[in-house]
Amino acid sequence: MELLILGSSGGAPTKYRNCTSFVLKNEAYGIMFDCAEGTQRQLIRASYKLSKIKYIFISHLHQDHIAGLVPLLSTKSMFNIPGSITIIGPKGLEEYINFNLKISGSRLGFDLEVLEASNGKIFKQDMFNVTTYELNHRVDCFGFRVSFKDKPGNIDLKKAESFGLSQGPILGELQKKGEVETENGIVKLSDIASDPVKGKIFTFISDTYLCDNLFKLAENADMLYIESTFQKEFEDRARDRMHLTSYMCGEVAKESGVKALVLSHFSASYIRYEKFRDDAKELFKGKIYLAYDLESYPIE
Repeated sequence: MELLILGSSGGAPTKYRNCTSFVLKNEAYGIMFDCAEGTQRQLIRASYKLSKIKYIFISHLHQDHIAGLVPLLSTKSMFNIPGSITIIGPKGLEEYINFNLKISGSRLGFDLEVLEASNGKIFKQDMFNVTTYELNHRVDCFGFRVSFKDKPGNIDLKKAESFGLSQGPILGELQKKGEVETENGIVKLSDIASDPVKGKIFTFISDTYLCDNLFKLAENADMLYIESTFQKEFEDRARDRMHLTSYMCGEVAKESGVKALVLSHFSASYIRYEKFRDDAKELFKGKIYLAYDLESYPIE
């Protein structure tokens, strides 16, 4: 599993950075987070197919996070790209989508489900659960904690044979149910398989100032992707505009037991970025990535 960065600038794009969007990629599909203006072109540049996007999570309705959403949905419909999409976001998101489609005389030719986030709400999906928490911003804004389910361990075929099991449907049933009944009694998956692979936890914290929910979202995450609009010396500006500094990001990561930290949403006024990392490193000693458009980072 890895993270593909499509946009990492905050407020406005720059010559080298699009506004916020990224995709959490696995073998089966992609989960997109936010969808700024120009996101479609970034997907093309990254050679990532729109058909892979199955979920879109929208943090809030500021234009630097949502202006590319309806155009992306319209493109999917126009080219008859198969597959449904589920979107989770704040109150008003469905109205925003429907209004833009209506005034442009557009309609979607695929199934679209829009779900409304609320504080502490859990959305259960096939391969993961996602919990949404309110952030501390000027408009309704949510962070997302994505907890992937554990994967079954690998079956040892020699052990399976010793229990009278051969390759075929019965092994598939065993993996699905966790146990099967045979002539010799009940065989459990743990009898013939390695230990389950623990599912990863990924957290996205969008535009916000410090609040308790940041630590709930980030607790023991394998990777935390967090807005880092300002460098340490602009703490007053961050508070006034309800954003974070890179030093604050380091504090959240340290106190939450995060394994890896991705800093992003840099103010468009910056042209040098290493100090963002240096600020966060004062408190957080784990792996720190500075988000750059079209780069990918593994979730380990």
